[in-house]
Amino acid sequence: MSLRLLAIESATDWLSIAFLEGDDVVLLCEAEGIRQHASTLMPLIDRGLAKVDWAIDDIQAVAVSTGPGSFTSLRIGLATAKGLAFGRDWQAVAVSTLEAMALSVLSEDRAGEAVPDGQGVVTLLDARRGEWYAGGWTRSAASGPGLEPILSEGLYAPGHLAADLSRDVIVVSPDRADWRREFEGTGLRIAAAIEGEAARPRADWVGRLGASRLARGEGGAAEELAARYLRRAEAEAKRLGGPVEVGEVARIDEPEG
Repeated sequence: MSLRLLAIESATDWLSIAFLEGDDVVLLCEAEGIRQHASTLMPLIDRGLAKVDWAIDDIQAVAVSTGPGSFTSLRIGLATAKGLAFGRDWQAVAVSTLEAMALSVLSEDRAGEAVPDGQGVVTLLDARRGEWYAGGWTRSAASGPGLEPILSEGLYAPGHLAADLSRDVIVVSPDRADWRREFEGTGLRIAAAIEGEAARPRADWVGRLGASRLARGEGGAAEELAARYLRRAEAEAKRLGGPVEVGEVARIDEPEG
């Protein structure tokens, strides 16, 4: 029997979970409201289990979107995954929110046409203060079953992101009005855009990425899962002298003064 997997996507305002057998999605459940993760996540899981007729102990693995995203939202998803896995022999895998968004585009036909091999996709989430969490990927025969990075995940000012990309890209962002306004005139070469609800991160794609990594032996213990915030909290950034965590990319405008 294929591995039974619970996937959790709680990184942004929109919450979803999915149940998978191997890389086949059995059920996707999306919360109706926004910013209600603490009160909604466990009831959503319970309802999903009832629909697929699984007991919690039928699950063998968990995949969690670990960021970037809202600090509070990420912590709720991680804490729930760790709580459910406690005392159970679950494998766990962390998945990039931005990469899962890219996979949703690079793996699906849209308007009857598949995204061509080699087409770049850049995913954006609003990090506020005129900055964006961004990452870029493509898929080709050379990259096999995975995605090939074309832009390192990081914190970007729009002008720097445009300068770092020398190719046409499909832009994917749920923040419809904000990204267009802020990137206008930067020189970003836009082949197409997927915006709004169609661009939201979703648990089924988190689950598919997680399943592929588990198949490659990349699972670990749930207690080792950690959020990838990219940006530090403001007080921490001032104390440590940098806007992002150690080893993360920051291509932003330096403050004057």
